[in-house]
Amino acid sequence: MGETLDTLHLLDAKQLHPRYYAGSLIQQAISCHLLSDIDVTKIQSDLLVILAEQCEKWSHGESSSVPTEKAQDMMTSILFIISIRLKAYQSPEQAVKMLKSEKLKSLFESGLQIVRRKIVVARHLQKQIVDNLFDTPNVYYRSTIVDGINGFFKLYRPQFAAHEIHITADYPVLMGRPESDGIEFIEQYLRCIEAENDFCVQFCSQDIHHLLCGLTQDYRSVPMNLFEYVMLSVLGLVLLKRNPQKLNLSKKDVENLYCLFFDKADEEIAGYLEKAVISLSEYNLLPKSTNRYLAMTLYKFVSAISNAVKTKTLDKVFLVPVYPKQEMKISFNYGERMDDRKYQILVEKVLQANKSEEKIALILQEIHSLADLLDILSDTELYEEDFELLISMLPLSVFVFLLSQYPNDDFLDRESEQLLFQALSKRKQCLSSEEKQHVEQALGAIQKEDFV
Repeated sequence: MGETLDTLHLLDAKQLHPRYYAGSLIQQAISCHLLSDIDVTKIQSDLLVILAEQCEKWSHGESSSVPTEKAQDMMTSILFIISIRLKAYQSPEQAVKMLKSEKLKSLFESGLQIVRRKIVVARHLQKQIVDNLFDTPNVYYRSTIVDGINGFFKLYRPQFAAHEIHITADYPVLMGRPESDGIEFIEQYLRCIEAENDFCVQFCSQDIHHLLCGLTQDYRSVPMNLFEYVMLSVLGLVLLKRNPQKLNLSKKDVENLYCLFFDKADEEIAGYLEKAVISLSEYNLLPKSTNRYLAMTLYKFVSAISNAVKTKTLDKVFLVPVYPKQEMKISFNYGERMDDRKYQILVEKVLQANKSEEKIALILQEIHSLADLLDILSDTELYEEDFELLISMLPLSVFVFLLSQYPNDDFLDRESEQLLFQALSKRKQCLSSEEKQHVEQALGAIQKEDFV
C-alpha cells in the first residue's frame, strides 16, 4: 500500500502543461526516471511513423509533396490527440505506464475517437445554450456563441489539425480564455458560457441592459463580460438583504457596500461573498452550472471589490442602473395637460429631490405632453446640471421643438430659461453632422401643429 501511494506522488499533475500535455508528461517522466532512453527513442520513432501515415493521407498517397510547415502542423495535431488520450487516464503515472506498454498509434486512434465524441457533446451543448440564449444588444455575445462557434465546427478538421481553433472567440468569459487548443478550448469555453448564460437568463433582459448602461451606454459594442456585473449586483443586493431579482442597486446601496468592505482583508471579503452565494439558494437563482463556476471565479470578485475599495471606485463594480432609453417610451402631446392636482404633486416631488438623476427620472416618467414639459421647466428650480441631463435624454424631435421655442437668448430674462438655452446649445454642439443637418431642416419647417 505504501509503495502505491509513493508512486502516485512521483509526478506533479499541476506542472503538466494543458496545451502540451504529452510533451510535458514525457519530460517529467524522464526526470523522475519513469521513462528510459529506450522508451523515449521508441516514442519518437512511433511518432514519425504516425506522421508519415498522416502525411500520406493528407496528400492522397504523395507524402513527399507535403510542405515542411504542414508536416510540423500535423505533428502538433498528433501530439494534441495523444494528449487527449493521456489526460483521460486517472493519473499521470498511469498515463506514463500506457505510453510504455501501448502502441502509440493505438493511443492516437483512441484519442481521435475521444476528440470526435467531444465534438458531438460540444455541438449539443451549444444548441442547448442557443435555444435559451440571453437576449442582449451586446454584439459580441450572440455573434461569438452562435456564429463564431458554428464557424469552428464548420472548419474543424481533427484528422489533420485537431489543435486548431479557427475563431477568435471575441466574447470574454469571466474565467478567462481557456489555456487549451482545438475542441478542448471550445468545450471549456462553452462550459463557461453555459454557466454565465444559465444565470443571466433568469433576469429580465431590460433590467440587465439598464444595469450595464450604468457602466457605459456603449457596452453594446464593447467586448466585455456581462455576467460579472449581473452577479456582483445580485451579491450586493443579497448582502444588503434586498431582493436581487430587479438588479436595482441605488447609490445609497453602493455607499453601504463601501462601508461594509472598507478596511477588510481579502479573506474577509471572500467570507461575505461566500455567505451571499449560500443565501442565493433562497431565491432559486443559482443553477448548478453557475454554482460550480462561482467556486472557480469567486476570487475575481474578491479582487475587483478589494481594488475598487482602495481606489474609491466601487460604483464601477456595483453598478447603479441607468435608463437611457426611457425617453423613447414617452409620448409627448402639445395640447393635453396633466390634472392640476397631479401636476402640483409632481412639482413638489421634483423640488424635494436632491439629485439630478432623481429629478429628471420623475419628469421623464410623469410628463407626457409638450405643454406640461414647458410648464415643469418653468415651475421647478432646476440647475445647470439638471437641465443638461434632461436635454441629453430627450428624443431628437422634442429637442428640436425646444430649440424652436428658444432659438436665441436675446429675450430670456429668467435664469431658468437661460440655463435651458445653454443646455440646448451644448447638446446642439455635440450633434453629429448628420444630426445637425436633420435638426436644421426640422427647424426650418417646424410648426406647432406638428406636435399636436
